[in-house]
Amino acid sequence: MDTRPDVVLTRIFVPAMDCPDEEREVRAALSRLPEVESLEFHLFSRQVLARHRGDTEPLLSALRRIGMEARPVDEALRAANVPGPNRAHRNVFLLSGAALLLGAALRALLPGEPLGRLPFLAAVLLGGAPVAIRGAREARNRSLGMNALMTISIGGSALLGEWEEAAVVVTLFALANHLEARSLDRARQATLELFAASPGRAVVRVGGVAGEERTVPAEDVQPGDTLIVRPGERIPVDSVVRRGASDLNEAVLTGESAPVEKAEGDPLYAGTVNGRGLLIAEATRTLPDSTWACILRRVEEAQGEKAPVQTFMERFAAAYTPAVLSVALLVAAVPPLLFGEAPLVWAYRGLVVLVIACPCAIVLAAPVVTLSALTRATRDGIVAKGARHLETLGTVRAVAFDKTGTLTRGRLRVVRVRPATRFSEDDVIRLAAVVEGGSAHPAAEAIRREAARRGVATAARGSLARTFVSVDGMGVSAEVDGVRVHVGNSRLFESLGCESGGLGEGGGPAGPDTVVLVGSERGVAGAIDLSDELRPEAAETVRALRSLGVRHVALLTGDREAAARSAAAAAGIDAVSHGLLPEEKLSEVRRLVAAHGAVAMVGDGVNDAPALALATVGVAMAAAGSPAAMETADVALLAGDLRKIPSAIVIGRRMVSLVRQNVAFSLAIKAAFLGLAVAGYATLWMAVLADMGTTLLVIFNGLRLLRTPAGAHGTP
Repeated sequence: MDTRPDVVLTRIFVPAMDCPDEEREVRAALSRLPEVESLEFHLFSRQVLARHRGDTEPLLSALRRIGMEARPVDEALRAANVPGPNRAHRNVFLLSGAALLLGAALRALLPGEPLGRLPFLAAVLLGGAPVAIRGAREARNRSLGMNALMTISIGGSALLGEWEEAAVVVTLFALANHLEARSLDRARQATLELFAASPGRAVVRVGGVAGEERTVPAEDVQPGDTLIVRPGERIPVDSVVRRGASDLNEAVLTGESAPVEKAEGDPLYAGTVNGRGLLIAEATRTLPDSTWACILRRVEEAQGEKAPVQTFMERFAAAYTPAVLSVALLVAAVPPLLFGEAPLVWAYRGLVVLVIACPCAIVLAAPVVTLSALTRATRDGIVAKGARHLETLGTVRAVAFDKTGTLTRGRLRVVRVRPATRFSEDDVIRLAAVVEGGSAHPAAEAIRREAARRGVATAARGSLARTFVSVDGMGVSAEVDGVRVHVGNSRLFESLGCESGGLGEGGGPAGPDTVVLVGSERGVAGAIDLSDELRPEAAETVRALRSLGVRHVALLTGDREAAARSAAAAAGIDAVSHGLLPEEKLSEVRRLVAAHGAVAMVGDGVNDAPALALATVGVAMAAAGSPAAMETADVALLAGDLRKIPSAIVIGRRMVSLVRQNVAFSLAIKAAFLGLAVAGYATLWMAVLADMGTTLLVIFNGLRLLRTPAGAHGTP
């Protein structure tokens, strides 16, 4: 019998975990614990997701032993766990900088005075001690990072008697760490703005219409609770409007700033902001199960998942550091041993090479960019499961669209009523509305809306629909005023032996999407033509995809040929596959992948789940309010705006481009200074300035994705 404790998942906040060097320290410290099974790092939120057995205390103790205080994170909501800026680097810089300035002042006022060098030693000790402690931990963990390299360089410089230069190096390094931490905090803040909109409290009515109002934490709201949402307040949980009307700002979910009108029966999403009206709503989900919480989980998971280009750069950096360290040793040892050169001169040059060997700029070349890309996309209502999916989107050369709910709005409307002899249009609509009164089918909803528009809805509600029967795949029937009325397709009436008289073929040259026949065993009373409205941005999206170099755009649908070709023509799509069963749609996606390589499949996220899973990148439309769609697809478009697809492709391409730029900048600058160091033209403080400048360059270059809005035709 297994008596071991169950495996638990704990999120730990480590305030000092600011860069990849600290991440390696934490990984080494926790990986040695036998109870730890796996670790997942979210560097930019300074959190570790640990899967372990037993209590959390051994993990926290292991971190304290390496000088890193940590605490478990409350999993209820992320808003309370937002880390503030780390002030440690700033304090070290201020202390060492003050000592350096004092030393410079004494050198100027008392030239040649030996005691005037003591402030420089103080600067080395004040700024170098934290570096040496971290460097010793890196050496103990067999993970040579910048702190270990800087400890060697600063110590060597001090041993060579270069106290002034060692003090300058320490101070510049502290300044570099401070500026790097501030820059990374800026990148974090852009992501944390997403979490800042987390609902805090809710006003719940208890005891019916005249009941008492109570203010409770949002996480305490349960499905079925009655919520009072006043103007300007944030929606606490996913809910549905029961009374009132208002306009809501849903930009936090969809990226669209235009307010959305809400009335009775419309859904409300946690985190969105009520406008000018008072709303009485009924909670439909708890906060942890809400659309908002689902998005936050997706954002955190995406930040923890590395893009292929980022993984490659980390492997490169792992090989780069020992390689340059070997070069530094050769620079220091070979000339004196083989050519009789001055040992101290070449030892100093070797120290300069050590500083240049710092891999921080190379390691940060990718994660800052990928974080910015994910944040930019989420702000625009594009939620990706990971940066690798954005990277893959940038490579697609073929895009396949589903029709209903994707290329079209997925909301059928009555476009024509064709009554048979002795019946009027209103007669046909009334009978159909009565029979479809209890159905949730999109066609039934369209018929009921049309009945209401024509003013026959009251008559429909006044009639009695009894003995309702649903016939799978063909339609429904019910008794209306003593007569069984059937509403369905032509196959239903063929099974009854009734001729449709040509009404089942549809009217117009293009034909409707759906034809619904209405009648009884005596004959067909009429036909109702329904069509799905094409999204207004469909044609613009297809043009934008082609301008981005997408060679093939296809429509894959189970609809009839006439309806499929009509929608494709309106959107500017040439390749149409119609009448597809689910397995046939899979075959089409498989054929596209074989022919074009990377293929994006765009669907509703639930009905098209197999095709979305098979495609290189699955994109779910209108995922707001649908956790199932968020789980199914690699990328979810919350607003249901097709124009977000080319925007996502642009973000993916720009992300890869900026990572390549960062790597090129880093390697070029380091190569130049390596040559200067070997030639004797570079000093330690120059090397620190170059390394600091390169690190800041890659950070600010990555942040460009946050500053510039993404567009379908431009670059983000």
